[in-house]
Amino acid sequence: CAKTGARKTMVLLRVAALAILVATQSVTAFAPWSLPVGFRHAQLRSVSRRPALRMTADKDAEIDFANVAFDSTKQMDGMVFKPEASEPESRCRLEWQPTCEAALNDHINVEFTVSYAYHALFGFFDRDTVGLQGLAGFFASQSEEKRELAEQFMKYQNIRGGKVVLQPIAVPEMQFSRLDGTSDALYALELALQLEKFVYRRLLKMHELGTQCDHPQFCDEIDKYMSAQVRRVKSMAEHVAQVRRVGTGHGVWELSKQLEEGAPAA
Repeated sequence: CAKTGARKTMVLLRVAALAILVATQSVTAFAPWSLPVGFRHAQLRSVSRRPALRMTADKDAEIDFANVAFDSTKQMDGMVFKPEASEPESRCRLEWQPTCEAALNDHINVEFTVSYAYHALFGFFDRDTVGLQGLAGFFASQSEEKRELAEQFMKYQNIRGGKVVLQPIAVPEMQFSRLDGTSDALYALELALQLEKFVYRRLLKMHELGTQCDHPQFCDEIDKYMSAQVRRVKSMAEHVAQVRRVGTGHGVWELSKQLEEGAPAA
């Protein structure tokens, strides 16, 4: 009887061991994390003893992700987390070079300067001695558009984690009383054409700077504004050509009237 009981006990132990082995293989085979081929159970046990990420009570403790056991490729090398010791100027600054930051601030000043010049032209054509309300409204809308562009560049500066630094605005000297008989409308539109070309050249310089700094995202952002700027140059050049065709008398008044009504100029 004793021998029979011992045999039954041995059989039960073998069955239990076999069940445990089958269960272990099933979990390994169908686990959602899909262990790589050749990954031994001994390795699994050694990895399980290393915590993937352990938070400590010390707030100043660094976490080197290269030491975290994700896999054998060490894809987190170079990433180290350290809590902030003080309030930073920006938390979103990432690969934003000081030269690009300064160039963007300079261009913000350019957009505000052009806006200021257009606003001065609006003030001239709105005078009672000039009375060209269409041209006054045209330059007022151009001034507002340039101011909106400056604000867009300011927002992009903040997105990149830079600091917006506004600068003094310079306005080109405007001489509307010309001895050669050139109309004030032609003078103003030729000045506007040169301003638009100047803006494009400044955008081009920023794009070149982004290329030198190996900053493709910055270049892509400037590309959008360059595409729109070449169209502004074309539109302003057409206005200059139209004024040259209609002359300095009634034709300028008619052109201003069409601008005021929103109709395309002839």
